[in-house]
Amino acid sequence: MKSLYHRFTTAALHLVKPYSSTDAPPSPHAWQYIGSHLAPLKGILVLSLLFTIIAASIEVWMISFAGELIDTLSESSPGELWDQHNIELIFAAVMLLLLRPLSQLCRHAVNDIGFQCNAATLIRWRAHNHLSKQSVGWFQEDLTGRTAIRLVDIGNHAADIVYQLINTLAYGLVYMVGIVVLMSGTDTRLAIPLLLWLLLYIGMMILFIPRMVKAQQNFQSAKSALTGVVVDGFSNIDTMKLFSDRGLMVNDHKVGLENTRLALFRTRQIGVSLRTLLSILEGIVMVGFVGYGIWLWTAGAATIGLVGAAVALTLRITTMAEWIFDALWWTFLRVGSLREALKTIAQPLSIPVTADAPDLVVSGGKIEIGNVTHHYGMSTGGLNDFSLTIKPGEKIAIVGRSGAGKSTLVNLILRFHEAEHGTITIDGQNIRDVEQDSLRAAIGMVSQQASLLNRSVRENIALGREDLTNQQIERAAREARAHEFISQLVDSQGRTAYDAHVGERGIKLSGGQRQRIALSRVILKGAPILILDEATSALDSEVEAEIQLALDTVMENKTVIAIAHRLSTIARMDRIVVMDDGAIVEEGTHRNLLAGDTLYSKFWNRQSDGFIDVSEIEMR
Repeated sequence: MKSLYHRFTTAALHLVKPYSSTDAPPSPHAWQYIGSHLAPLKGILVLSLLFTIIAASIEVWMISFAGELIDTLSESSPGELWDQHNIELIFAAVMLLLLRPLSQLCRHAVNDIGFQCNAATLIRWRAHNHLSKQSVGWFQEDLTGRTAIRLVDIGNHAADIVYQLINTLAYGLVYMVGIVVLMSGTDTRLAIPLLLWLLLYIGMMILFIPRMVKAQQNFQSAKSALTGVVVDGFSNIDTMKLFSDRGLMVNDHKVGLENTRLALFRTRQIGVSLRTLLSILEGIVMVGFVGYGIWLWTAGAATIGLVGAAVALTLRITTMAEWIFDALWWTFLRVGSLREALKTIAQPLSIPVTADAPDLVVSGGKIEIGNVTHHYGMSTGGLNDFSLTIKPGEKIAIVGRSGAGKSTLVNLILRFHEAEHGTITIDGQNIRDVEQDSLRAAIGMVSQQASLLNRSVRENIALGREDLTNQQIERAAREARAHEFISQLVDSQGRTAYDAHVGERGIKLSGGQRQRIALSRVILKGAPILILDEATSALDSEVEAEIQLALDTVMENKTVIAIAHRLSTIARMDRIVVMDDGAIVEEGTHRNLLAGDTLYSKFWNRQSDGFIDVSEIEMR
C-alpha cells in the first residue's frame, strides 16, 4: 500500500517539467507575469479544475442527500426503509466511503504535489535565469540580500495566487452554483436570499481588494528594506563593530522595524473591518435563508427535509464564506507582494543579450579601446575619451591614484558595464557583438578582493568545472603557493584540506589565502587574456615574491593588464600606462618613465615599502 501511494504521488510530481526556460523578458505586471508561466502548467491546471469540480459537486450532493434522507425517514416505517431504499443507501455509502475520499485524494495530489511542488520551482528557475543575465553593475545598484529574498519569494507569491484561485474560486463557484440549482429545484424563490447575499459579498470584496493589495505592497516593501539592511549589516559586522556606535545600529534597526510594524498594522486594519462586515453578512444569510425556508414550509411549499438541508447549507455557506474570504485575502496579499518583488525581478536587462551572438574567438589577444567615455550616468568619474591599443601577448601595467579610472577600464573590458560611448574590440571583434559568456571565458582575473563562495576549497578552485581532476586542482594550488595552507584547513564540520568550507565570502581565510585560491582558479582557467587587479596586495613581501614567480609562468604567451599601487610588481612589464582623471597622461617602459620628470617617477620616489603614497602628490 505504501509503495502504491509513493508511486501515485511521485507520478503527480512528474506531471510538470519545472525546468522549462524562456527567453521572453518577465512582465512587470503581476497578472501578465503569472500568465506568462502558465503554458508548462496547462495540463496540471486542467486536472486541478476537473478534480476540484468533482469534489465540490460531491459535497453539494451530500447536503442534498441529507435533506432527502430526512424526508425518507419521516415518510418510511423502520421495517420498510431498507427494502424500499437499499439502492440509494448503498450508493450513498459507496460515495462517502470510496468516491469522496478518492476524489479528494486526486484533487490534493494534483494541487498540493503536482502544482505546488512545481509551480514555485518553475517561476524561481525562470526568474534566476533572467537575473543571472544581469550585469555586475546592475547588482551593485541594490542590496544583495533583498534581491535574493525577492527571487526566492516570488515563486511562492505567484504559485500561491494560482493555487488559491483554483481552490477558492473554482471550488466555491461550483459549490454555490450547486446550491442554487438544488434550492431552485424546489422553489426558485428559495435561491433569492442566496443571490442577494452573493451580490453583497462580491461588492464588499470589490470595494476592499484594491486597498488590500496596496497595503500589502507597502508592507512587503518595508519588510524587504528591513531584510536588506539586516543582511547588509550582518555581512559587514566586523566593519560595523569597528566604526559604528552600537546605539546608532540599534536605532537604525528600530526605525526599520517600526516602518514594517506600521505597514503591517494598515493591512491588518483592513482585515479586521472586512471580517466584521463578513460576520454581518453571515447573519443576513442565516436569517434570510433559514427564515425563508421555514416560511415556505409553513405554507406547504417545502418539506421538512428541505428546511433541514437549508439549515445545513446555511452553516456550510457561512463556513465557506470565511474560507473564501481567507483565501481571497491571502491571494491578494500575495498580489501585493508579487508586485513589490517584480520591481526587482522584472527589470529589463541593463546589458541586453544579443540573440544568436557568435562566440568570441581569440587568436592573439589584441585589445583596442577607441574613444571610450563612461561616467556611470554622472558628469564626472570613470573614463573620458579614452583610447588604448594592447598588442597580442603584450603585458601592460596601469598606474594611477584612486579614482583615475583603472577599475572602470577593467569593468568595461569585462562588459560588467556597457560603455556609454566608444568601442572595445578583441582581435577585431566588438565585445558588444559577441556572446557575453564567451567574452569572460577568454579572460582570467585576480582582483584585490578575491571572491570565494561558501563551499569547499575544491569547489572554489574548480568553480563549476566538472572536467577537472583532483590532481589538476592540487597542481594549480601548488603553483599558486596555496597547497600548504589548504592541507592544514579544518572547518566546523570536521571537513579538512580541499573539502573544508571557507565560509561566506571566504571569511574564514586571510586576504592572502583568498588571493592564492583565486590565483589557483586563474591558473586552471588558462584564459588567453589575464587581468591582475591588485593581485598581490594582500600578500606579505615573502609570499609576494613566491607568487610573482608563479605569475611569471601564468603570464607567458598571454595578453596581460596589471593594475597595482605596489609598483615593484609591475616594473618588469612591457609598457606602463599612467592614468589620471579618466585619461592617459603618460606611457612607456619603467626605465623611460623614471628618466624624466614624470608623474610615474613621483609615484616611484614617494613609495613606502613598495606602495604608492598619493596623499601628498601634487597632480599636474
